[in-house]
Amino acid sequence: MRKPPFPGTMPNERPLHAKPAAVGPPRLLWPSIAYTNAGVSSKDASHFPASSDVRARHEECIRLRDRLQGVDGLPNNAMKLAAFEEAVMEARQRVLVLDPHFDDVGVHALREALDYSQVVEVRFLTQAAGDTTPWRQELERRINLNRTDRREVEVQWRKWKRGSFPFLHDRFAIVDDALWHFGATVGGGHAGVNAASGPWSAFDARAIDFFDECWRICDA
Repeated sequence: MRKPPFPGTMPNERPLHAKPAAVGPPRLLWPSIAYTNAGVSSKDASHFPASSDVRARHEECIRLRDRLQGVDGLPNNAMKLAAFEEAVMEARQRVLVLDPHFDDVGVHALREALDYSQVVEVRFLTQAAGDTTPWRQELERRINLNRTDRREVEVQWRKWKRGSFPFLHDRFAIVDDALWHFGATVGGGHAGVNAASGPWSAFDARAIDFFDECWRICDA
């Protein structure tokens, strides 16, 4: 398997003065719900959703999660942040997830997007308890399913213990040159009311350098 060079083992090659690709304007978005003839689907709102939508979305998330039986138990139409899903689908470089509380909800919010993505670097840095191997294998299978470049991409996953690295609280994702900030699990699939903002410039925010620093520390 050919492995791309990961920044975790070498300095960031992009010069500090270089301008990132267009990533804005950033928006504050709430994962919400849409009603169609085929049922319900994800929809992003630019304001707090109505209480009826909050309740309907919560019920839909719980209904879908109740059907979870292993990695493949949840259907592709899991609730998610649509704008973030689209960004992952269109990614060509990297998807980096820094989320202390990443779980199966995040996995299922990302996996369909990775079906269509041609990204070549995927890394997760989490504090997830238990064995994350099935999640990693499922996402790796997805990302290599429909590739046009015939490249085999390895999904890398590292975990840290709270006592050895207690500094992280919020959840972040870097998609190509864009930074996304999540109030709940990366991907927007949490059943409760939550919001996310992006896409911000990952280079202006020094997000990639910070991710790499955390990556190296957690491998020490």
